[in-house]
Amino acid sequence: MESLFGSLPEMLDFQRVFLQTLEERTTSSPDYNALETPEKLKKLLFSLGGSFLYYADHFKLYSGFCANHIKVQKVLKRAKTDWAFKEFLEARNPTKQHSSTLESYLIKPVQRVLKYPLLLRELVFLTDPESDEHIHLTEALKAMEMVASHINEMQKIYEDYGTVFDQLVAEQSGPEKEVTEISMGEFIIHSSAFWQNPLPSLGRMRKDPELTLFLFKSALILVYRESKLKKRMTSSRPGDLDPFKFRWLIPVSSLQVRPGNSAGSENPCVWEVVHTKSEVEGRPEMSFQLCIKLDIYKAHLLKVSRSSHESILSLIACRRPLI
Repeated sequence: MESLFGSLPEMLDFQRVFLQTLEERTTSSPDYNALETPEKLKKLLFSLGGSFLYYADHFKLYSGFCANHIKVQKVLKRAKTDWAFKEFLEARNPTKQHSSTLESYLIKPVQRVLKYPLLLRELVFLTDPESDEHIHLTEALKAMEMVASHINEMQKIYEDYGTVFDQLVAEQSGPEKEVTEISMGEFIIHSSAFWQNPLPSLGRMRKDPELTLFLFKSALILVYRESKLKKRMTSSRPGDLDPFKFRWLIPVSSLQVRPGNSAGSENPCVWEVVHTKSEVEGRPEMSFQLCIKLDIYKAHLLKVSRSSHESILSLIACRRPLI
């Protein structure tokens, strides 16, 4: 169910609030149904632009849902092999209308959120370029175009790396998986970093390999992907055709972030990202010395790491017996 619906409840809650705002703005205009000219619509258009500007960031809720839509199609295909589930869906669409299928309902949020920029672009085109409402609607359009760009970026990330994310979750060792799922709805930020202590298994390199880092609420994922895949005509081993030469998942509960000087580096851009050791899993500590130039990424890493450690300390304190 989580794979199918993800952040849909939060999206519904937001849409109710957004719809209520739009209705309040339209009903507050005198003689709303009698408005015919741009002059009379001025106040209404200004309010409409303000609503989109105010709630633009909230529309990013859609990014995880839209990115997961590729996964949804795969999950539905597998689920339909279950006779009871298939019968359940058919009972709710007895006339077999395509518009009433679960697939059709699940793609509607994806289609509609990307139509808002089209609506605003049309309103901008129809208003006087010198008017206040035109300027306000233009700002709203820019904000919603940024939302659309963000959603497209999330979809691209999942298309390129979704299989890797799923594999890392499945490959976790230990009696219980610390991370049960990687959802784009929990995505925070991504960046690249030069890996200054790469594994010898990667072979000799002329320069430090560049890792791509994906930070989620539940985990940090590090991936090294070859930019140019060399074709080995004499080999048929599948592994030779895999562009992902290194992948690693660190649950936030096992994540530590240290300044580079703790690892003996004087370079201010170097940070040490640590996957702490686990006695239960028999896992030694794994340290990544990374040159991260994006300060905002460092800030997010530290925030997630500290938040995780504070949660663990609180949990330990709660379990401590009272004397």
